[in-house]
Amino acid sequence: MDKHSYFYQFLEPLSKELALVAKELENSIFTSPRTMLTHARVFVENILQQVTLAEKLQDEPRSNLKERLDMLNEKGYLLPEIRDALHFVRQVGNQAAHDARMFRYSEALLSWEALYKIVRWYVEVYGPIDITVPDYQDPSHQVEQTYDMTELEVRLKSLEELLRNPFPKPIEDTAFQEVAITAEYPTEVQEELPGFTSIRTLSYKGRKLEVPYFLRDAFLLPQRFSKSETYLIRLGAEQQARIMSELPNNLEGLYKHVKRYSDKNDELFFEELSVFIEEEKVRRKLTLERTGELFFFYKADYIVVTEKLSKVCLTADEFTGIPSLLRQLNEDEMETVGQLPKELVILAKYENVGIGTVEKLFEQLKKKVNDNKVEDVDLSQESRSIFKKWDSLFVNVQLGESKTVIRGDSVPSLWKEGLRWIEEHNLPLYPLVKAGVVLGSTDSGKRYAIALKPIHKDNRKFTQKHTYESLLTDETYYLETKINPKSGLETLAKLLTLLGVTVRIPLLEDTE
Repeated sequence: MDKHSYFYQFLEPLSKELALVAKELENSIFTSPRTMLTHARVFVENILQQVTLAEKLQDEPRSNLKERLDMLNEKGYLLPEIRDALHFVRQVGNQAAHDARMFRYSEALLSWEALYKIVRWYVEVYGPIDITVPDYQDPSHQVEQTYDMTELEVRLKSLEELLRNPFPKPIEDTAFQEVAITAEYPTEVQEELPGFTSIRTLSYKGRKLEVPYFLRDAFLLPQRFSKSETYLIRLGAEQQARIMSELPNNLEGLYKHVKRYSDKNDELFFEELSVFIEEEKVRRKLTLERTGELFFFYKADYIVVTEKLSKVCLTADEFTGIPSLLRQLNEDEMETVGQLPKELVILAKYENVGIGTVEKLFEQLKKKVNDNKVEDVDLSQESRSIFKKWDSLFVNVQLGESKTVIRGDSVPSLWKEGLRWIEEHNLPLYPLVKAGVVLGSTDSGKRYAIALKPIHKDNRKFTQKHTYESLLTDETYYLETKINPKSGLETLAKLLTLLGVTVRIPLLEDTE
């Protein structure tokens, strides 16, 4: 294929839009596996919609991919191979949309193969006779990391210097060694990632700091330098130290540009600058290794922004203990997590918002990422005929005028979110847990769902237990989690109802 063509170009006579989506999926395999896996679901869902239309079946607009897939399978329209391929694309796509782990090229390639099976079947069964599906072809890895011309020139000059001044051979004469030790010879040019070539050296009282090329003109955000924040703001007002290339090679005497500062401030800044450069190197490597991913950074830590996390609303129901920050973000029309800046320390600019508040936000974001991880599926499995009934579990709740959705990817995560919501609204949960919350929609059973000890009413031990640390009592609540999702939903709904909460379970209503 030439540079203007792409594998699924043959789909254009059938659907130009479908072909262009396939083109973008192909382009993203090696630039962002997560993007490819996530959006492949939309691609196959569109195909199933076209199949439903061609077969003149009733289609519910609100149906999700799994519901359409199951409906067509139950009516006998899907071959086992195609059904399994569709489920594979759906399952791994769900992982990519929810899980913060790094997704590999190999996973995107497996999904790409599954897409080919689906497209070939769709074209051969429902497409025009004159469209020929070509043989399967792996996508070419066209993305290549290269050095910027300026950085390449620096590397070439270093290599040329090495050619002109090779390392001296070992010298026996002691007197010559004493002279030679004072001479500086060019060091070996390392095979660095693009952007990591040292472009200049900063110094302070004999100490040296190498600045990599990718930080040549980096903005020195004052909030990144906790001990030097005010100092940098004052220097910036004097058009000094705003970006890396504005710094002098020798930082001694930098304080003389502003009043009421001393040499000690230059020393602190030099030390923090060293930490800043090391943190930025870690971030740079991360973004190169995980191309196409979106991250939130806080000091030396980071989290991956998944599709699910990006849609979380910036409200008091989702984030506790930071009302002033949330209010000001909403006033600036930031309504969801995905609208937050990549560098979270910037949020400390808001009125009455300190670095401690930003840290609270970051920790809660990190917790949401960890809570939303989904279990890995066995990608090597040939048979994939058994799948979860629902992609996620949720209940709609209303307390007074406040409405929200409690959601989890499994029964344990759903219950923990439910218990957390109950305690955040100061509802009397502890007495019910102390008495023992019976599993199911009634209280006639012999098994507890939640209790202070992992022992059932019939004195049997919990089969599979999780724990929840109470936010109000410091007690450990034990959860029996070896149950089916239906019972898990019914149990949580019963518990919430006992506490005066109005509950709806759409998932169970759909099955009635």
